Amino acid sequence: MLTAEALNEVVIELATRPGHEKVRALLYRLLVEGLGTASREIDFEKPAPEVNGRIDALLGRTVFELKSDLRRERRDAERGLARYLAERQESTGERYVGLATDGAEFLACFLRNGDLETVACYRTDRESPRALLAWLQGAVAGGDDLPPDPETVTREFGRESLGAQRALDDLSELWAAASCSPPAQLKRELWGRLLGLAYGTNVESDDLFLQHTYLAIVAKSIAWAAMITAPPPNPLSLLHGEGFSTLGITGQAEPDFFDWVATSEAGGDLVMRIWRHVSRFRLQDIRVDILKALYESLIDPETRHKLGEYYTPDWLAARMVAAALTNPLEERAMDPACGSGTFLFHMVRAVLDAAEKAGLPSAEAARRATEQVAGIDIHPVAVIFARVTYLLALMPALRSGHPGQVALPVYLGDALQWNLARTSEKGAEPDLLADEQTLEIFVPPITLSDPKPRRLDAATLRFPAAAAADAQRLDRILRTMIEFGDDGATPAEFEIWAERQEIVSATDRQVLVETYKVMRRLQSEGRNHIWGHVARNLARPVWLASDARKADVVIGNPPWVPSRSMSSEFQKRFREECKAARLWLGGTSATGQDLAGYFYMRAALLYMRRQGRVALVLPYAALSRQPYAAFRKGEVAQTGQVVFRLRFTKAWTFGPEVQPLFPVPSCVLFAELHDAPLSASLPETVTAFSGTLPQRNAGPAEAVLAAQTAPWPADATTSEDSHYRRAFRQGATLVPRRLVLVEPVPATGMLPANPVFPLVAGRKGNQDKAPWKNVKPPEGTLENVFLRPALLGESVAPFRLLPPCQAVIPWDPEYGELIDAAAARARGYARLASWLRQVEALWEAHKPQAMSHKERLDYHRELSAQFPLAPIRIVYTASGANLAAAIVQNEEAIIEHNLYWAATDSLLEAHYLCGLLNCQTLCGRVSKFQSQGQWGARHFDKYVFRLPIPRFDEGIELHRNIAAASEVAMQIAAEVPEISGEHFTRIRRRIRIALADHGVAKELERLVLEFFD
Repeated sequence: MLTAEALNEVVIELATRPGHEKVRALLYRLLVEGLGTASREIDFEKPAPEVNGRIDALLGRTVFELKSDLRRERRDAERGLARYLAERQESTGERYVGLATDGAEFLACFLRNGDLETVACYRTDRESPRALLAWLQGAVAGGDDLPPDPETVTREFGRESLGAQRALDDLSELWAAASCSPPAQLKRELWGRLLGLAYGTNVESDDLFLQHTYLAIVAKSIAWAAMITAPPPNPLSLLHGEGFSTLGITGQAEPDFFDWVATSEAGGDLVMRIWRHVSRFRLQDIRVDILKALYESLIDPETRHKLGEYYTPDWLAARMVAAALTNPLEERAMDPACGSGTFLFHMVRAVLDAAEKAGLPSAEAARRATEQVAGIDIHPVAVIFARVTYLLALMPALRSGHPGQVALPVYLGDALQWNLARTSEKGAEPDLLADEQTLEIFVPPITLSDPKPRRLDAATLRFPAAAAADAQRLDRILRTMIEFGDDGATPAEFEIWAERQEIVSATDRQVLVETYKVMRRLQSEGRNHIWGHVARNLARPVWLASDARKADVVIGNPPWVPSRSMSSEFQKRFREECKAARLWLGGTSATGQDLAGYFYMRAALLYMRRQGRVALVLPYAALSRQPYAAFRKGEVAQTGQVVFRLRFTKAWTFGPEVQPLFPVPSCVLFAELHDAPLSASLPETVTAFSGTLPQRNAGPAEAVLAAQTAPWPADATTSEDSHYRRAFRQGATLVPRRLVLVEPVPATGMLPANPVFPLVAGRKGNQDKAPWKNVKPPEGTLENVFLRPALLGESVAPFRLLPPCQAVIPWDPEYGELIDAAAARARGYARLASWLRQVEALWEAHKPQAMSHKERLDYHRELSAQFPLAPIRIVYTASGANLAAAIVQNEEAIIEHNLYWAATDSLLEAHYLCGLLNCQTLCGRVSKFQSQGQWGARHFDKYVFRLPIPRFDEGIELHRNIAAASEVAMQIAAEVPEISGEHFTRIRRRIRIALADHGVAKELERLVLEFFD
């Protein structure tokens, strides 16, 4: 093997681009001596007669193209790789990876639909010789005995790895062929509906489904490779976990949404290829949850943010378990949102450690762990991951002593139990909604196109609550339904069996018979066998909430999804459930109310023993922000009635400086049963952690943070002290921007643009989000009266306005109202009508909410409330590191939602407010009320008026002095020159420097400090 010194010499020489022959010799050393590849496996100058060439080097399914200088020869290298990859794949039927290199640069490519695509690049770094070996190891799949740490697993299987790129490319082709079959369509549909139920937003992405399929294969391969030495006999045996039954382990894997991939020979080959890749790891050495790092690497951050998926690092989970689970051998613990199983891992290990200290046999330790530690999640991939994580946590005990039978208690289910919350509306097709007596599972309709168009209707599977609450009984019922259906048994024969099973209620038996009839129909349509998996898992939360199974400790990290990010259907249901739980505030707090707070109380109600404890990770806002005001009362309610009360016993806080952690500051809130008055429900202090973490998924030993006692965050729900709180309001929500904001289209003829009927097009911007960023903007002429300057957040600098944008605002000055296309046509505005027809058609085709474009434009009357436009207004920025405010004297300009505005009675009053709002003294005092973002306090909103800012009084000298200094500052700001193309943050900075250099900034700070003190 290469010594460190020899590796360093090889890498230094490669970095010089030493020429074709030297690159080949040095690459040979890296592959054989560095990665442990057998020399006989490398084939140099491999003939490729079909394309009249020779492959420079061939290793397994990797084709090497060696060059002297890729800076000059890149096109030639790509042409060669395209020919050789096509020849290899044509002659073998296998997928190949191509690597082109001149020693200093490496390009990894493969063919996608006949075209060569570069998927990864690497530049040789003389300072990091082992980094080249690591990159090659992932590129050519060479070498074994890999360490099972998060970094290596992510490198081999994460988003940037060639393994993931190849697998996802293969899955895309496989799905194109499989998606027309009823079983595959059904699994895809159920997967999307479960995610939608879990996270409050519709999930329509095939790409995400294929990413989840890939992750499921990797996770199940890890479990098999860790526990079973023999290779899987076939792909389905791996995906269904059949090898574990002989080991006495159940619940590790089962038929689910992702086994569609093994229905074809090519899909089966892909499964086995991934298993072979996984088997190269030393999985017996696992010490932490390795799968969450893989998930976070593969699923893009925007998708994870949308779904509220913020996985907990091991160091935090370990600390929470140590603090909450004080008697692991006796206390039952559960995680109702277990994700990839991080908390489960550390709870199981806590039980095993306690058992070892108590001298218990390993078999008894494993039995206790599976009896006392359970998890639920409604994310299908998370549950697969969590089961693997749970099994890996048990491995030390299972190797020393097997209890005989091990059932992994990790379930795919709705922890909120909305499926049993209340009777569903008549005629609706709700997913998992049912009355108090029945568990209902909605079977979605499917439209097939092959071999001819046909629709498979919706159906409903019903199970009596008495059966759903008994896990073993439900398993017997489901197994019998499937077996009887396969054997062609009649409904009468199934009813006889049900009666013999002591299902004594005739009503319950009839419900089951009707469900059996539906199952038989689904079987005839190819939609049957998945339902045993779905029903078995979705019933488990009912069982875990029974008195005999409730937990002493409920611990975890629930999804963080604010109401504003939910789909309209889920948002409505969330509002209803929060009202029933006495958590709904409505009004301006409605959009900020988060699923996390509701989840906390619901989990305590359903799964905590009445003398138990809860410890969940929440956004930092839960400690003081208005949307959590009802939550902080600690009342656990159902159907509007308080069932019991929680006392928050302690809180850990992690501010914006604790990074990398979550996208926003966070806290851990501990609580237990409490019967004292509400005023005693909150502690006076928190434990505030500070410091920098070495990495996102740091282990328990790596996270060295300082801890100190700090006051409980100031409550932002106290009554407003300022008159201006009611005077200011937020600007209009001008979204989607490219349907509202416009820019002129340059004239192409001999004449300049028509000033009366200007030609404009919707403005594209880097803040456009899906689906709008992919929508072609509208274009056309319109009456110039409907073009107005629009002040955006970036249009405001300290004491000065920057150039506004243009916006199409369909405000009819004659009638004093906003109009749509129909009204514009009726009132003679033909060009506006034509423009609005374009806009309204685009809105209807892509809108996320059930409202018209006009309703969206005037949401909460934020636009129409600005009319008639006041001659003097003051505006300030809603968010940012520093507040900026300016005076508006343009009677045509409208103001967007990133700004707050108010009309003032005089210019002197406007200067008074402008001087106050632009001062760092004010920003410092308002920060205690602000929500905390990743980089600190981030939203000013109306929190500035929690401060005692009195109404301007010209008779008060201090008020006049502040206004006068503000007027001077406005003159200085106006003199700062603009630079074409300069970002607005830079000119804001230059203005602040100019104000400081002049001295007026210091004078204003002195006056404002006197004002507040």
